[in-house]
Parts: sequence; C-alpha cells; structure tokens
Amino acid sequence: MIVKPPNNEPLPSDPRHRAGAEAERQMAFYLHRDFSSEVGLLILNDLRLVDPDQPEHDGQPGVCQIDHLVLHRWGAFIVESKSVTDEVSVRDDGAGGDEWTRRYRGRDQGFPSPIQQARRQGEFLRSFLQRHREHLLGKLPTGLRTISKLMAGSDQRGFGNMPIQIIVAISDRGKIRRVNRWKEPTQPFRTFVSKADLVPAKIREELGKHKAAGGLLSESKGEYGVWSMKVEEVPAVAEFLAARHEANIRAEPVVQTTAVAVLTASSQTPKPKPAAVPAAGAACKECGGADLSAQWGKYGYYWKCLSCGTNTSMPTVCSACGAEGHRGKVVRIRKDGPKYFRACEKCGIEERIWG
Repeated sequence: MIVKPPNNEPLPSDPRHRAGAEAERQMAFYLHRDFSSEVGLLILNDLRLVDPDQPEHDGQPGVCQIDHLVLHRWGAFIVESKSVTDEVSVRDDGAGGDEWTRRYRGRDQGFPSPIQQARRQGEFLRSFLQRHREHLLGKLPTGLRTISKLMAGSDQRGFGNMPIQIIVAISDRGKIRRVNRWKEPTQPFRTFVSKADLVPAKIREELGKHKAAGGLLSESKGEYGVWSMKVEEVPAVAEFLAARHEANIRAEPVVQTTAVAVLTASSQTPKPKPAAVPAAGAACKECGGADLSAQWGKYGYYWKCLSCGTNTSMPTVCSACGAEGHRGKVVRIRKDGPKYFRACEKCGIEERIWG
C-alpha cells in the first residue's frame, strides 16, 4: 500500500478549470477532515474510469469522471462538486426533472443538471462493477443460494441493487435558490443539494439509516440496509477501482482510504511507454523533442514528452487541406485501440498519427 498525502497538485491556470479544481479540493478537505478515522468508509477523489464495454455514441470507449466517490458497506455516495461564486437556482422542469441556472456577473446562464450527470456516473459505475462481481464479491449466504439459483440462475452476489446516492456540493461562497420550493428526489434514496461544508453531515445521516436497517429483513426493493458488503470487501472494491483509474491531463487523483492510508490511484497505472513513432512534425512544445507518447484525457488528446514530461495537444489541422478543427468539429482526433487518427470532415481525409 503506497502512503501519500491528499492531492496537492498545482491548480490549473485556466480560470474556469481552476475554480472547479478549487471546489473539488475544498470538498476533499471536508471529507478527509470528517471521515479520516471512520472505519469501513473509503473515499476516492477524482476517479476516472474508461470502459470500452460502455462505448460513447461515436464508438470510442466510455468515460466516467467522478469528483468524489464515498464507499461504505451498504453502498456509495457520488459527490459532484460545483464551483459557484454567486447563486445557483434549481427548479422543476415540469416533467419530473430538474433545471439549473447559474448567476454570474448579473446574468443567468443555464447548465446541465449535476443530478442527472451524477446519475449517469452511478449507472456507469454500477455496470462496471457488476461485470467484475465474481472477483469482488462472494456467494450469497447458504440459505439463499438455492432460491437464487432457481429464480436468477446464479448464487453470485452482485452490484445490481447497490444503493448509489447523489450529493451535489455547492461552493461555500455560493448561494442555493430552490425555485417554487423545489425539493430533492427522495426515492429510492434521498438526493442532496448542499453547501460543501454540510456534505459530511448529510453522509452521516444517511449512513445511520443504512446501518440501522442493515439487520432488518425486507423485500428487495432497494431500501436502506437491504444490500451490503462485508467489511473486508469495501477496501477490495476501492483498490480495484483505483487500479483501473486512467489519469487525465489536469491532476493525479487520490484515493483516501480512511482509517487506513491514502493511495494514489494513478500510482498503479503503468507509466506511458512509446509504442510507435508519432506523425511527422510532432514535437514537444517545451523542449522540441520527438520522444513522445500518445495520451488522451478529460481535456482531449495530447502528446506526453518522455524527455521533459510536458504535455502538448495533438494538432487538429488537416495536413491535406489545412482545415482547422475546434472542439471536435471539422477536424477531430479519434482513438482506435492503440492507434490514433486525425479525420477531416471537409476533405474526407483520415490519417493515422500514432500506432
């Protein structure tokens, strides 16, 4: 087990990314402060999973980025950190959903629902874990195995009914406005929209409900305490996820194993090795070297210089017609296994730039 302190990576220089990173760091501090001695509760910060079995619309491997994942015996919490310097408003969209706006410099701007975003992350995580259930979880108790085999065809425990609760954490300096007394969803488990410093109290409140119901018999409808892991299975799941983390450009994530240690998920990720020669003209923006490795992350595709460690964005300029791409339009980079391609919609040319 590699022991390291909480994440102290330099903050991004871009103001928007910097504000987001500050909000995540603030939330990580609160979680560490309140749960550092909590037995059986583990925290994974800035976890990024890549899964080819859950592909994106364009066929590329699916990606799930979770700001904070809190694992416990009866399930997990996904904490989505949001940087808000002024006011955020949430209202019913009229169809059972939630609509969000953010006030910045006197103007209201809409943005995607962090609740729906976290729900998608939860389903991605659940599916990811479910495929590895035999490795992570044991069999059902002896008395239930025969019934389970008859009804489900297997006596293997799984993550299909694992409770994954959502907490949206707003920066301490921001304000939350619930339009028309909007309330968070409560089924099958309560969702929270809260100031960051109050999140640990929300987690403790819900943990108390899970723990209190843990010994009660109930129908399998996702109620508190019905699904659970053994004490030793919680760190096993955390370490499994940490080992499958794929780092992005911005920072190295950390896994806070409370009451045990702090692991860096990325420390278990192999260091990049040059697998091929990059396209002609590719060079490190810092040292000009061509000893590069192709990488991809949250902010796009890039070359990592194996000489000085600098990251250089892969250029989205078509070598045939000179068209320039922007945010994946006109000219874009795509990854197919170990190979990287640059495709131009304007002239129809696709060229391999790595692998």
